[in-house]
Amino acid sequence: MDKKMGAALKAQGQGISYPLEDFNLIGRSPDATIRIADSGISRQHATIRREGNYYWVTDLGSSNGSFVNDVPVSAARALRHGDRLQFGSCQFVFSHDESEGKGDQLTGGLQTQVLRTLSLPVRTFTATLLVGDLRDFTRIASQLSAEEVAALLREWYADCETILKTRGATIDKFIGDGVFAYWPNADEKSRVQALAAAELLSNTEASSSPTRKWVRENLGANVRCHIGLHVGEVAMGAMGRGVNTAVGEAVNVTFRIEGLTRKLETPVLASAEFVSGSGESAEKFENAGVHVLKGQPEPVEVYRLK
Repeated sequence: MDKKMGAALKAQGQGISYPLEDFNLIGRSPDATIRIADSGISRQHATIRREGNYYWVTDLGSSNGSFVNDVPVSAARALRHGDRLQFGSCQFVFSHDESEGKGDQLTGGLQTQVLRTLSLPVRTFTATLLVGDLRDFTRIASQLSAEEVAALLREWYADCETILKTRGATIDKFIGDGVFAYWPNADEKSRVQALAAAELLSNTEASSSPTRKWVRENLGANVRCHIGLHVGEVAMGAMGRGVNTAVGEAVNVTFRIEGLTRKLETPVLASAEFVSGSGESAEKFENAGVHVLKGQPEPVEVYRLK
């Protein structure tokens, strides 16, 4: 009988298995989805989120970090059956009966993964890029329970899904409290859609999220989203783990532009390349100067949303 099993984290040496839901908050807090009572684990340590057929692990700025196969998790990372995860001093094995899992063989009671390398083409194209990030999320999360952090992230992800996908964007990945999305071309329509999405995501009053409203009324803090916009050439293909993702220097620049919003204290920044092809929407921007971005050999001219 071909019965598909769900995903789980199996604690090494303990015989304990934690079934994974679509969204899982891992931490020491009593109300975490997966509670791990270990002093080396933060109250809100990491999340594992299902997106399509894949589960993504993200570290939430924990004190001791999260690791997959002994590699630190610095950005959202897709998990494959047999991956070894470590939170604090606790180690787990990720188990998932994926549809492509026919390459897994059972030997001596242990799962042995048989890797098959497919020569998948990598295509390049010019895209409209958007990076969003919740500002001061770590500080705000430190005042919330694990359950409230999980609710906040769920609602943030739901906002992104609604706002971005209804405007034609592809969400490449969620990165903890951030999101990276793109439109597969750089025409005026795509830029107008990206700008409309940026305006909605950055408007804290527009969100119907009850948790963000509660945070605003009880903690006096706004959960604000800052946005970076850019256009440029990206490469798309299976980048090492069978997961399609957009990469390239233009992607790096977009992340750096979003990071610049903090220095310039403005919620939305766009590159000159983005603004120049935005048609009448260009009137919504004003020049914010030329700035040196980390890792970029040439300064970048940016515009802030008025």
